[in-house]
Amino acid sequence: MSDTELQFRTATFGGFQKQDVLNYIESANQEHREKLDGLTRELEEAQKARTALEEENAQAKEQVQAGEETVRQLESQLEEARNEAEDLKSRLGDAEAELAQLRAALAEAEGKLAQAEPAAKAYEKVKDRTAGIELEAHCRAQAVQAEAEERVEKTRQDLEQWLDKVRKSYEELRTDMDATISHTSGELERVRTTLEEITNRFCAQDERLEKMVQSCIGEHKAPDPLPLEDKK
Repeated sequence: MSDTELQFRTATFGGFQKQDVLNYIESANQEHREKLDGLTRELEEAQKARTALEEENAQAKEQVQAGEETVRQLESQLEEARNEAEDLKSRLGDAEAELAQLRAALAEAEGKLAQAEPAAKAYEKVKDRTAGIELEAHCRAQAVQAEAEERVEKTRQDLEQWLDKVRKSYEELRTDMDATISHTSGELERVRTTLEEITNRFCAQDERLEKMVQSCIGEHKAPDPLPLEDKK
């Protein structure tokens, strides 16, 4: 309801009706709130747009800085590439000089090769003959090696058989020696016992003889001499 369309009804005793005034105030407040809400939304949108612009500005600055750094790196790489190009030019000149020398050497070698062609053919013949001789010698060497390996294997088998026989003979000899040593030890022990018995007998016989000698000496002892008279 606009101001031009607003009409207040008059009261019976002067003034306007209260309800019409209240309705007008409520309508004005509602319109004010709607305008305020619209302005608030516009302000929030404006703040969001400002924040987005600030973020875009910061990203743009970062991109600019990154671009400047990339440009500096590219300039450095370009300078290095220029230096490498100069170095390659220098090397290319040296390589061309070496190539000219090689061409001259190749021409000289071709001339010498043309002169040495008969000798080369002779060398090929000798080489082929040498290859045949080497092949034949290799075959013979393989045959000799095979024969030698066969002989070595037979010798090894014969040696193993001989060692087996020697081992068995040694074991038999050792068994006989052990038996002989055991028998000899028994005989030696018996002889030692017999010698001890004979020695003991001789000792007892010596004691008896010693007693008999002492007894004989006591029985045949000479009498004591008579005492001499004193001379006055």
